[in-house]
Amino acid sequence: MTVFSIFFIMSAFLPEGMTYDNTLQSYQLTISSTSGGTVTLPGEGTRTYDAGTVVELVATPDEGYEFRGWTGDTVHIANPNSISTTITMNGSYSISAGFRRELQDFEPIRP
Repeated sequence: MTVFSIFFIMSAFLPEGMTYDNTLQSYQLTISSTSGGTVTLPGEGTRTYDAGTVVELVATPDEGYEFRGWTGDTVHIANPNSISTTITMNGSYSISAGFRRELQDFEPIRP
């Protein structure tokens, strides 16, 4: 009972992201994009970050496309509608940058 109580008391006062053995917890961030652009910072794929790390996100549309927003675990993204934003790593997340073709201005058809 004494050992359990000491562990419980110690773990209750650990800083966020720390484990009982005094190491930082690590989380995975998986980043992808739809067709029409890429995530240029930090890049696409899966990366591992320490708990609490703030990761910069930058999406870059291809020519003729526009950024539409971030999808996935967006509650953790500072501004899911911004082409350049951040995500704070307090868990493992999967996000995607969305793009669409730019709308073209067309001349009306004349008879």
